[in-house]
Amino acid sequence: MFDQLRQRFFSEAGKNKPVQVEPLQPSQVGELNLNWTSHFNTPALREHLEEFPGLSLRVNGHSDYIVGDNWRRRSEIGQVTETRTRYQRTALVEGLLDEFARRGYRLVVLGHDEHTDHSEFYADAGFEEIERIVYYEKPDMLLRPPTDFPPVKMEVYRHTPAQTKDLLAADNASFPWLWWNSRAELDYYQDQEGVTIYIAYRDKAEGGREPVGYFGFTLYDRWAHLDRLAVIPGLQGQRVGAYQLSYAIALMEQKGARRVTLSTQLNNTRSQALYEGFGFQRVKSLEYNLVGKWLQAAPPA
Repeated sequence: MFDQLRQRFFSEAGKNKPVQVEPLQPSQVGELNLNWTSHFNTPALREHLEEFPGLSLRVNGHSDYIVGDNWRRRSEIGQVTETRTRYQRTALVEGLLDEFARRGYRLVVLGHDEHTDHSEFYADAGFEEIERIVYYEKPDMLLRPPTDFPPVKMEVYRHTPAQTKDLLAADNASFPWLWWNSRAELDYYQDQEGVTIYIAYRDKAEGGREPVGYFGFTLYDRWAHLDRLAVIPGLQGQRVGAYQLSYAIALMEQKGARRVTLSTQLNNTRSQALYEGFGFQRVKSLEYNLVGKWLQAAPPA
């Protein structure tokens, strides 16, 4: 409430003052007011600034600031994670967008809380819905396997770091550009506690084998979240995804899971049909929009 009052009574005065925006340095974090609503405490923000130098800004002489980074460790997609300002949000956001553009980023998205708290501001600034994310839950571990399994002979293996190149190839072939995993993201993901990844291969006619898909999930006590289910384009619609999903759910149950959740894109109707066929139910209260602004032309769908 007090923030709104300050903006109401002081915003006009603030507009008439020259604003100098500068990079936020780790040594300046102690000057900021990191209240309980912030995503960061002082050590965490210092570490963030060291990891993403130049992607956070402050208003010179004030405690107003903006924090940015790479979305999902993608060097082509930036993120506005947090702003704290009385009346200089426009200068801070424009300054950060300019820096993302200078570095060649293609897209900038908003952190969920940042969009929720300031949706009207960002709509006026040209940000728009990039994707609608839908959420599913399977409240049991009952398997509804397909009656016919893929005609392609496949073998599914527990992923090892030596297979990351194959995993990355399957990932980037299976998903649209927005949802590609980077090597940095995959390295981070596979190091997280509770993560299980399996990769599927098929034999090639000329000898050897090639990756055709993979799945990954995270176990949280008795709840498993399916993070990824990938199938290369040439095999989509041939029950390869169903085979992997059956395999994944069986593994989750062996590890103690009693329910499964996942998210996917609203426009991915094929995956939704697969999940619903396995007993997943849509949870509309958890759906959200990924909101962003293109700095370059969007890649082909």
